[in-house]
Amino acid sequence: MGVEEVKVVEVRNLRKSLGGREVLRGVNLEVERGEIHGFLGPNGAGKTTTLRNLLGLLRPDAGEVRVFGREPSRDMFRRVGVMFEYEVLNPDWTVIENLLFCSYARGLGEAEAREALERVGFGREHWDKKFKELSKGMKRRVSLASALVHDPELLILDEPTSGLDPTARIEIRTLLLKLKEDGKTVLFSSHDLAEVQKVADRVTVIAGGVTRAVFKVAEVEDLEEAYVEAVGVRT
Repeated sequence: MGVEEVKVVEVRNLRKSLGGREVLRGVNLEVERGEIHGFLGPNGAGKTTTLRNLLGLLRPDAGEVRVFGREPSRDMFRRVGVMFEYEVLNPDWTVIENLLFCSYARGLGEAEAREALERVGFGREHWDKKFKELSKGMKRRVSLASALVHDPELLILDEPTSGLDPTARIEIRTLLLKLKEDGKTVLFSSHDLAEVQKVADRVTVIAGGVTRAVFKVAEVEDLEEAYVEAVGVRT
């Protein structure tokens, strides 16, 4: 018998209370190596809280959280890249200054910063613009580059297409598919069923702080109906 491969992400019966309210009441999530995994649910379902537990920003009240087979720790960020829903880059720095900061902070250099921007197709003519001067779609692209600067194995993205116009959404989807071709594993949260359906291999559906269903997108004839059956509402 072969040795079972360790899941890239594994969450078991995760529970977490915030402000006296139980936000997560039994979340289960598995992400396999090399897949794009959509973490889907309505606003307030507990997606971001789950991701914060995965990243070690919160500690579970109960249950287990594993990334590459281990509890979250600072060391895992050598293998993990993160893009938050809110922008964390310095608005008054230029694009290249932000990427250089991210690269130097990881003990890397200028070459890695430039390569990350090129990898996401961010034109050199925009590198000297201040981050705050960019469109939201361009900001998302730069943020993705910052998550890629150290060439991580796993990307964890919180609502990567939220608030973007249709063109920017297509650009981000194309980038995610290219990252999969490059051998990356991607876990991304979303409340947009149509967006998830276009890019994900598998989907975990969460509602009310509980995992409701797991689907292989290619095997579900009508993902919207499956989602409604699991959650009880349409996106």
